[in-house]
Amino acid sequence: MPVNVDLLSWKVVAPIMANQLDGPGRPLNLLSREALAAATVLHAEVIMASGNENRLLRRALNLLD
Repeated sequence: MPVNVDLLSWKVVAPIMANQLDGPGRPLNLLSREALAAATVLHAEVIMASGNENRLLRRALNLLD
């Protein structure tokens, strides 16, 4: 587990998710869009379980770099 865990309000996350719909977030499901938006706001790295790689989310994250 990480040392710090941050919580974000939907007031922060939802507008980012909406803005990403026309870009990297377009092909993603709701949970993946939320992860993408949270990573964007927090400038955080997204870790995925081995064998459970979300290729669309990984591609969207790479587009943000």
